[in-house]
Amino acid sequence: MKKQLGFTLIEVIVSLFLLSILSIMSYQAVEVMTQMNKRSHESFQDESQLAQALQIIGRDFLHIKPRRFYDGLSEMEDAYFTDPSDFGIRFTRGGGPSIKSNPSGLRRIDYRLNVDDQLIRTSWGATESPRQSDGIKLRLLDNVSEIKINHLDANGNYHPDWPPPNAPARSGKLLPRMIEIKITFKNETEITRIYPGVISN
Repeated sequence: MKKQLGFTLIEVIVSLFLLSILSIMSYQAVEVMTQMNKRSHESFQDESQLAQALQIIGRDFLHIKPRRFYDGLSEMEDAYFTDPSDFGIRFTRGGGPSIKSNPSGLRRIDYRLNVDDQLIRTSWGATESPRQSDGIKLRLLDNVSEIKINHLDANGNYHPDWPPPNAPARSGKLLPRMIEIKITFKNETEITRIYPGVISN
């Protein structure tokens, strides 16, 4: 009997088939790990961005001041007011460093959503005009679908806009007793924070 040497055609085909299956499984495993790592990295970035944004918002609300602000066109803006047509709030903030160009440390702060669904914070110094200067812009959050805000008045009632409808005629320095802000993201995640306001005279 002759001794068989090498592999038969069937054995080669089976080996190639098994090798191709192993290659596909290995590729899929690498792809899954890559996607998981990417999602984990994106999730960490989103959480870090959210934490930083909430910290900035909290500091701003903590330092709200009952000070009206010159708009650059011979008018004075209220110390705190909202934009009823869309999300947008503007207020005076204290607690900033006393520097030569802004010895009072006061700044004008504006929060609103842009067309790219980003929460933008804009600030101006006490000697600047929001109408004549673009201010300093900071992108806080991405992929925001909606922001709702509620304000507690002295009578214990909440209002989405400020000043409230029942506010006295001279209410330019009136501030909410408490501010509730609810942020909804494109992925339907929601987060709510409540901040104490400043009791103004």
